[in-house]
Parts: sequence; structure tokens; C-alpha cells
Amino acid sequence: MPKKKKDYEDCTFMGIKFPEIKKDTILKNIAIICILSVITKLFIILLTTSVFNSFIDYFDISIYLKYAINIAEGQIPYLDFNVEYPVLFLIPVLLPLPFALMTNDAMTYVHSYQAIMSIFDILTAILVYFIALKIYDKKTAFISALMYSTAFSAGYFILTKFDSFPVFLLMLTIFFTVYGMKSKGYIANILAFFAKIFPLLALPFIAIYNSKDSSLKNEIIKILKFGIPIGIVLFIPLFLLKPEILNTYLFATGHSLSVYVNTATYTIFSLLSTAGLPVSAEGISSVMYVLMAVVILATLGFSFFKGINSEKRLLIVILLTIFSTIFFTKFHSPQYITWITPFFALLLADSIRNIALFYIGQAVVYMEFPLFFNSYYTNLEYTGLAGTGDYYFIVLFFAVEYIILLTMIYFSITSDKSLIKEAADALNELKMHFTGRSRSE
Repeated sequence: MPKKKKDYEDCTFMGIKFPEIKKDTILKNIAIICILSVITKLFIILLTTSVFNSFIDYFDISIYLKYAINIAEGQIPYLDFNVEYPVLFLIPVLLPLPFALMTNDAMTYVHSYQAIMSIFDILTAILVYFIALKIYDKKTAFISALMYSTAFSAGYFILTKFDSFPVFLLMLTIFFTVYGMKSKGYIANILAFFAKIFPLLALPFIAIYNSKDSSLKNEIIKILKFGIPIGIVLFIPLFLLKPEILNTYLFATGHSLSVYVNTATYTIFSLLSTAGLPVSAEGISSVMYVLMAVVILATLGFSFFKGINSEKRLLIVILLTIFSTIFFTKFHSPQYITWITPFFALLLADSIRNIALFYIGQAVVYMEFPLFFNSYYTNLEYTGLAGTGDYYFIVLFFAVEYIILLTMIYFSITSDKSLIKEAADALNELKMHFTGRSRSE
């Protein structure tokens, strides 16, 4: 009896073998992903300006333009003028400059910048698709990429900030890692760190994941092999010329900032204050930083002792770590949604409930900024006086927003069916170790 012919075929694309999917399907899906990504950006501009009569925030791009003009005039960044981000941040700053110089028009720089950032975002969407193919069947993988492509709140910040560049490098890191290209993954992650600080949070987990068929010692040696020369080239010369460049990296700690009102910290403070409890925002912030350290160290310790043996587990621990730095810190920008949106798209694509939750999360962050900014809050204060309707509304809004984001984290974690059980077992083992009891007891 002849064997039944498969209704699929394996294919090789970009040198990578993808099982059970045709090359034509991959190309068609990539085309759809690209088109939807562009449509989403155009939709968010129209929705923001014409439907909600809100604004597209050009403030950061205006700063980038000043940096680019300074460089065009022969000034040296970090030496002749201050730059608040690591050195590879200048790549997206300078890429639109030739178009602006050709037309001698500032808006050409703005539109070119937005187009270039959108291209990085499209590349990220394609990487999300390829990473999802390592986790899901081809249908769910495509849904994951569609979710990312139509993430409208993240899309707003793609058009107004530079975060799509380091996010692209972070997802490139994960792409290389899950497809077994360890060295390229480490290089991409180190370069991502020199664009913005947060991608470095993924590095220890990537090393642990890679050590499953090697050893952690070997992976650390590989990291140093690439990290030291890249650091020498991108950091040491500027540091020797101007040691104050170190402040560029220290700024990310927010040590000199007050507590922002759109943080989970200030929301908790506002709720407790409304209840009449004698608390301070700075006091709560101190507790939150302790909790952040506990969560990150616990995640790292769990990953070290239990290992990271699946792509989904890798995504979860990286997401939890990055989210912790967003949730527990005392300063906040809504653009941080761009850091975690690819992970949510990858981990919440497996059910209608989770997909709906994904878009609800996008909606509340979009409401936070730009819709409610200036109307209900600025960075350091609510616009409504305590006890007024506007005050209670914005406190309740931020409380609901963080509950939604925490719910998204919960369902992302539980997408790995064995993770909760393994974590509980690890806690029991730790408890028995410190109490001196054995399992038999």
C-alpha cells in the first residue's frame, strides 16, 4: 500500500531548515506581516490625530535631530555635547541625516527617521515569526507575528522613539540563540547593550540556555571573547577621553530621579494614601527595589539550578526580568511597552483569551500615552487635585493598567505548563535545605 503523501514539505530559508512548512508559505506570511506593520503605523497616526485629537510626540526626535546637526557640523558626541544613551544609539540618529541634508528640511529628517524605525520594527516582526516557529505550529506562529505587527501602542512609540533599534537587536539575539548560532547571538546582545542598557538583562539567561549542550564556563568564556574587544572599541576610547561617559550608563538606574506618578510605585502610594495610611513614595520605592532584586535573583537562581531547556522557558525568564525592571523602578516611560511587546506576542498567541488580553494591554498603555498625558498627569504629578474626580480616575486607571500587565505576565508564565510546578518544587527544596529536613520527613 503506497504511503500517503505529506500535505507539507520541509524547507530551507536563509540557511535555516523549517520543518512542515513550505517556502512559499513563509514568503507569503512575511509579506503579510510587512504590510500589516505599515498599515498599523498609518492607522495609529490617523487614530491619534484625527479621531482622538491627540498628538504625535516629536520631542525625542527633535533632540536626535540636534545631535545629528551637531555631528554634521564637526562636533564630537559625548565630548562636545552630552548624549544620554550608549554609543550605538547614534546609528538611528545618523541614518536619516543624509535625507535631511539633501532637502535642507527638518521634517524630512522626522519622516525619514520614522520610516527607518518602522523598517527595524518590520524586521523585528519577522524575527518574532521565526522564533515562534520554534515554539508553535505554523498557524500559531503566524498569529504571534500578526499580533506583534498590529501592536498599536508599541507602534506609536516606534514612530516617536529609538527603541525599535535595540529591540530589534535583542530579538536578533534570541533568533540566533534559538537557532543554534551562539556566537552571533552573543555579539548581537553585546551590540544591543551599546544601543540601550536593558537588552543586557537577557545575557545571563542566554548563557544558561546555551550551556545545556556545553557548560556555563565555556559560555562565559565566549561572552568575554566577544564582549571584551567590542567593549574596548565602543567604550574605552570615549571613557579615556571623558570619564563622565560612565554617567550615560548610570542614568539608567534613575538614582537621581523623583518617583514618577505613572509608576506602579506611585500608584501603590496613592492608593495607600487615599486609605489614610502614613506612607511615603520614596519609602515604597525602597521596598519595590528590594522586591525587584528578589524577583530577578530568584529568576536567575531558578534558571541556574533548574536549567533553561526550551525556547519558551528562555522567553519567559527574559520577559520576567525585563518586566521587573519596568514594574518596580521609580521612573517610567510608556515606551517601555516596546521592550516587552515581542515577548507577549510570542507567549500569548496560544488562545483567544490571551490574544484578547494582549490587545487590552496595548489599549491601556495607548490610553496612558498619548491620550491621558497632560490631561490627567505629567511625569511628576497628577493634574487633578487630591480628592477630585480626575484624581481618583487616574489613580484607578493606573491601578487597572498594572493589574492587566501583571495578568499578562501571569498567563505568559503559565504558558509553560511545568514552570509553576518546578518553581514550587525548587521552593520546597530550598525550604528543606534551610530547615534541615529531608524529603522523607
